[in-house]
Amino acid sequence: ERLFSIMERRLKETKKCGVNVLVASGQKGMMKERMKLLQELWANDVAAEMAYKLNPKILTQFQHAEAEGIPLVAIIGETELNKGVVNVRDMDSRKDCEVPRSEFIAQIRAMLEDKK
Repeated sequence: ERLFSIMERRLKETKKCGVNVLVASGQKGMMKERMKLLQELWANDVAAEMAYKLNPKILTQFQHAEAEGIPLVAIIGETELNKGVVNVRDMDSRKDCEVPRSEFIAQIRAMLEDKK
């Protein structure tokens, strides 16, 4: 059992692609909002990417993040836009937290720092 956990940890380490945040949405018509969030991350030197399909499925985006070893997924949708928040999912613990848009970059940096 211990051997499997060590092997799993090493596998995760070798799959790192250099991207820290995947910007995702599970709703149609959110391409512009995903691009805005992505631009904000890039402007603050956070390595990020998004699916470039017009309306990708949320499960596919989560699977991509997991396969590539991307630790955080920033999820934006109509509900989040109306509330002024971004939903951030930690892919290791699979826990989501709502982060106010004004604190988004600081929170992402703090969460990434905790992963080091």
